[in-house]
Amino acid sequence: MPGFTFKYNQYGLPEVFRDYIIANSNTQTVGDMTNLVSGFLEIAASTERLLGVVEGFVTSEGVPLDKLTAGTDYDGTYTAGGTNVGQYVASADNQTDKRIRGRVRVTLGDVYSNTPDAAIATTVGSDLAGNYTDLVDEDAVDENNAGNAFTTMAQLMIHGVDPELTSAGLYSIAERQDMS
Repeated sequence: MPGFTFKYNQYGLPEVFRDYIIANSNTQTVGDMTNLVSGFLEIAASTERLLGVVEGFVTSEGVPLDKLTAGTDYDGTYTAGGTNVGQYVASADNQTDKRIRGRVRVTLGDVYSNTPDAAIATTVGSDLAGNYTDLVDEDAVDENNAGNAFTTMAQLMIHGVDPELTSAGLYSIAERQDMS
């Protein structure tokens, strides 16, 4: 199942969330990796530094969308739910009108579970702690890292196989947008 699910913080830090205005016409899903482009939240691509993982959607006052009325309190399309279900499709004028935000988990040292785009360990090194890989898209890890060596710094550091779901790996952000 795609999407990044929080597992633990490797430093024992408390969770930190930040709310960022979603870019016009951008679709965000709970569990997506994100970044900021021109000051607005967008889904991350395999070539970009990462900000964090979407955890939900709120107004400029921090009120969750599931407590509000569609069409009145917000526009765009909202679907309630957890990882790979909860989603907000921003209107074409979100940046200037309702300014709906994605609530992003940005805690340094967070480790997430994710099922890659192919069976984990298909490529030698893709399951080994201390190696690196990239995203294939905003909600899935690239199992073969586009043919690059897993020992080369990339978007995500591998922490091994998820002991609770052996088809998934454990990953933390290595190339952070806020630390470049």
